[in-house]
Amino acid sequence: MSPNQSAKDETGFLLFAQNHKIENILFFLILLFLPTQLGRHFWPSFSYISGIRIDYLSPTVYLTDVLILLLLIFFISRLKLRSPLLIFKKFPWFSLNLLFLIFIFLIGILISKNPGAGFYGLLKFLEFVFLGIYTARFVTKINFKKILLVFSIPIIFESLLSFTQYLRQSSIGGIFYFFGERTFNGQTPGIANASLDGELILRAYGTFSHPNVLGGYLVLAMTLILFNLKIIKNKLEKFFYFICLAVGTLGLFLTFSRIALLLWLSILVIFIVFRIGGNFFKKNAFPIFIFIVLIIFFIFYTSLLLRFSILSFSDESFSQRSELFRSSLAIIKKHLLFGTGLNNFLLEFSLSQKTDKIIFYLQPVHNIFLLAAAQAGILGFIYFIYFLSKTFQRIFKKGNLANYKVIVFLSVLILGSFDHYFLTIQQGQLLLSFIFGLMWSKND
Repeated sequence: MSPNQSAKDETGFLLFAQNHKIENILFFLILLFLPTQLGRHFWPSFSYISGIRIDYLSPTVYLTDVLILLLLIFFISRLKLRSPLLIFKKFPWFSLNLLFLIFIFLIGILISKNPGAGFYGLLKFLEFVFLGIYTARFVTKINFKKILLVFSIPIIFESLLSFTQYLRQSSIGGIFYFFGERTFNGQTPGIANASLDGELILRAYGTFSHPNVLGGYLVLAMTLILFNLKIIKNKLEKFFYFICLAVGTLGLFLTFSRIALLLWLSILVIFIVFRIGGNFFKKNAFPIFIFIVLIIFFIFYTSLLLRFSILSFSDESFSQRSELFRSSLAIIKKHLLFGTGLNNFLLEFSLSQKTDKIIFYLQPVHNIFLLAAAQAGILGFIYFIYFLSKTFQRIFKKGNLANYKVIVFLSVLILGSFDHYFLTIQQGQLLLSFIFGLMWSKND
């Protein structure tokens, strides 16, 4: 080998290693800033419905989008994927299925009433597909502990911010605005309040777009940590994660999200029954005791039980969701084959109403399965169910329901059955992409 060739190979190797290191940093930054909403909104004509700006349709460049774009650039340059044929050769089954799904989306978009919003939705879909694929390649036993640490930081940050919002009954403002916190108080129109003993209490938002999104994030992030505590050998580190879980649980209570709270309590029961032995309690008696005391104190201090005991079918939130549910079924029936087109549900929903009052709470149906069927049609919905079934087959090994991947996967399905943020909001879409990538990773 000539000296020139040897120097060239060494330079190429150093560039490969440097790009890989940068990718690692970018990926961890994406996870770290996942809860943030820092971004620049744009308002083209397709982002309006009846002259009203719709956040769901606004093309937005978030900080996390910039990080994903940089990750894609370094990933391509490192692997030198100059030809799409290389991807097809390496992942033929996945590539063909993805192409066919994109073809279905394109037909739905082209025949939709709002193609601009549809093409923007397709672009975001491809972005999150890449993030999911990269996650599946990235997550290994070596870096999984780092991922847990990266998730623990936002858990503590969001929970402490939520606690402060709860005490003030308003947003904090200042530098927190740049993390994504919006300006609000208990009297802000459309704000999420909880009625406790006849008094309206502002639900904690953190830096998320809604308390339910914050609740879903905390449940999934804490589940990852809870079921992987056994890989943490250092006692000081393990104590830190116990504190993280305790603080995160208190933050979850402040969201007053019924589904998220019930789900987290169910996960704790599953963990205690299937994954904990007597030795665990003996070795960690003090942090567990503090954890339980804090939970019990906070439940009674906030009168949280009232949040569940006064649930009624006459609640405004229940009636609105019921109306969205009925309307989504009508939309699915009307656009059975290819759906309304991506990002076109809200427009179809607005056209199906007989009164302008619906504009005040114009939002997607609170169910990812109905939303997928309405926007992608029966063909896209079949692909969605097929992908979910293949994912479950991959993670459900030896009948172990206490596998952390199974718990996280089922938690996503439960949360998605009562809300839409996994398919409509940047933070939820990022979280869903990471979760599915984690499901397909080799780390068990």
